[in-house]
Amino acid sequence: MRAIHGSTLNLRSQIETHPHTEQVARLQQECDPVFARVDKLLALLNKSKLLHILYLLNAKQRPMRFTELKQLVDSSSTTVSRRLEELEKNGLITRRVVDTYPKTVEYNMTEDARCLAPTIQSMYDWIVERDVALV
Repeated sequence: MRAIHGSTLNLRSQIETHPHTEQVARLQQECDPVFARVDKLLALLNKSKLLHILYLLNAKQRPMRFTELKQLVDSSSTTVSRRLEELEKNGLITRRVVDTYPKTVEYNMTEDARCLAPTIQSMYDWIVERDVALV
């Protein structure tokens, strides 16, 4: 038993003094779990027409109906509908059914989305100012 315990201590000291131990610790600090969440946000924002929808809702500063968004985004009903569902599911917009005949649905940005608005505007402005085609 003592030999096993002794070899365990020996292995532990080898790990602690191994040159890669410091590198692994540094990598763990650099790979902050927040980056994974940022990647997920970027993947969401990268979906077709999603940024455009957020941009329009922010620019109008009022709730917008589905048909108005669809017309301004110039996309299919399916695409706009999917993006709106994803935005609502992720807490970036609210969906409100208006009790009219026929029923209408309005979409509006949440506070979380409004916090993202300056970043979205900055990206838009950056492209417009540079007039570059990215590859």
